[in-house]
Amino acid sequence: TDYDSAWKEVIERLFEPFTKFFFPDIHKDIDFSKGIETLDSQLRDITPYGKVGKRYADELVKVHLKDGSQACVWVFIHIEVQGTREKKGKFPERAYIYNYRIFDKNIEKGVKVISVAILTDEDENYRPNEYLVKQWGFELRMKIPMVKIIDYKIKKKLRKLLETSTNPMAMIVKAQLKSYELKKAANEQKSSVKWELIPQCYAKKYPKEEIRVLLKFIDWLIRLPEGLAIQLSKKIVSLEEEYKMPYVTSWERLGIKEGKKAGKLETARELLRYGVDMEIIIKSTGLPGKEIEALKTAVS
Repeated sequence: TDYDSAWKEVIERLFEPFTKFFFPDIHKDIDFSKGIETLDSQLRDITPYGKVGKRYADELVKVHLKDGSQACVWVFIHIEVQGTREKKGKFPERAYIYNYRIFDKNIEKGVKVISVAILTDEDENYRPNEYLVKQWGFELRMKIPMVKIIDYKIKKKLRKLLETSTNPMAMIVKAQLKSYELKKAANEQKSSVKWELIPQCYAKKYPKEEIRVLLKFIDWLIRLPEGLAIQLSKKIVSLEEEYKMPYVTSWERLGIKEGKKAGKLETARELLRYGVDMEIIIKSTGLPGKEIEALKTAVS
């Protein structure tokens, strides 16, 4: 499942509430009036072997500080996304290497790179928040501010925050915690839990963009077969009418149809590679001619 994509979209689209909820000390220093910038090209440069992907959701964000002490600061966010811990020492080592690579590539710009991490594994004792090399008087130490999602289940103070917070990240955490309980659950139970989460998003009356991101995150995290997903989409349409929020696309449009279109695009690419006539591809996939033309250019 695309947990990496789900978390990356949360960070990119909801960066301000993300930092406010998980890293308040960082949030209070950022001048959000100057905007933020995601730096995916920088990440591609430092991870040439594709090690960032299904296991990790790494995001690099350029921000400006309120006090103007730095022209900008780059925040490197590591999210361990599969719920399984790395081998001892590997996470801090990876965090250090990536932090240094970004710094080294941009040293002439005077960039300050700050690494933080969110871990979604369920081992409450696994907290690899320090990289340390110490020998013969030499010492290199890197401390990593870290959030453990499981803490919102096991720590009373954080459980209370989860229930009282109006920050959309509270729903993200709730969904992640629920996903732990559903690893071996039947599809009907998954559907029930999914429906338990969805009305909460509407009840809190988050802005349009935030609800979109929350619904997509829940959809990514808790997958259903098409039949149950369609049933759920009909319930959401009724919910939208109840809360007078028709501007939010239905579950079916957010989830199922996006998947269907992705499948059609891949089919069109394959047919183009085999030199199938354009008209046949249009009739077979139902895609507009302009999209097929764009694909043809990309394929060629």
